[in-house]
Amino acid sequence: MLSASETGSESTSPYLKKMPPELEKEIPEESDITNNFKALKDVQLPIDILLLTVKDIEFRSCYFNLGNVFRSYERGLGHVYFGEMGEVGDTKLRVALIKCSEGAANPGGALITVKNTVVKLRPKAVFCVGCCGALHRDKTKLGDVIVSAKLTTYADKKVTNQGVYPHGFSVPVSSDISGLINYAGHGWSAPLKNQEERGSVKVHSDGEFLSGPEEIDSEKRRRELVELYPNAIAVEMDGQGVFSAAHDLKMEWVVIKGVSSYVDGTASLTEDWKPFASVMAASVVKNILRVPDVFEGWAHYPSSDMGRAPNEG
Repeated sequence: MLSASETGSESTSPYLKKMPPELEKEIPEESDITNNFKALKDVQLPIDILLLTVKDIEFRSCYFNLGNVFRSYERGLGHVYFGEMGEVGDTKLRVALIKCSEGAANPGGALITVKNTVVKLRPKAVFCVGCCGALHRDKTKLGDVIVSAKLTTYADKKVTNQGVYPHGFSVPVSSDISGLINYAGHGWSAPLKNQEERGSVKVHSDGEFLSGPEEIDSEKRRRELVELYPNAIAVEMDGQGVFSAAHDLKMEWVVIKGVSSYVDGTASLTEDWKPFASVMAASVVKNILRVPDVFEGWAHYPSSDMGRAPNEG
């Protein structure tokens, strides 16, 4: 029998209705986003890091952390925002921030967006950043950040007369990224206005994400997934596309998302946590990218000099 902390019972509603802590800084509004424009042919390439988001609040939370931002556009890519990140040393990481449609394989979704953008901008790694739903209330809190040590797909299945059997795949995060994520929370402090609350938000650097096409808010479905995948702690919809694209392109990838809900039928009670969770995830990414020298030896896509545009270094 599940404990009260594991179910969507009414006894937990007051906790779920609790407002998130106040952020240190306000999230930019759409009107705050720069209109500075530069033609893509004039943008210095390759970039170092690609940040992929889906929801507008995820995009604005990442935008929050970019310096010297400008916008560009190319047919086939759409709008791309370029900026700098990095706090230690004299160099900065060249970062591109984009937004795609929800879902891995949907038109304009993560799979095709990552493929098109990586081939053109040639980053060293792709970070999928945003918010997610948690499977266990006793393992994660609203606002906690989960870093994908492993990604498991759950939608593919084998259907026989004897039953239905999962037929997806489970993959660890890519090799160079795996050397970083164990330290994702080192030196990180949640960007909260009240310093006494900063220790209340945790980074889970050993998380297993379930990734698939379902937007889940059902206690019955949650129990099914927990039984099938007991080590998974969160569910999201875009990581499968990011992994598939990165695998084909032979490059580094990671999914980093903040917990904005529990997938047990109570998501409507936690809408106010989406901005908070997005900012927490983006701030962990900022912490990982704090020292640009860490990425100096990483290869851009592709590693050869073939097929480079005139504006590529």
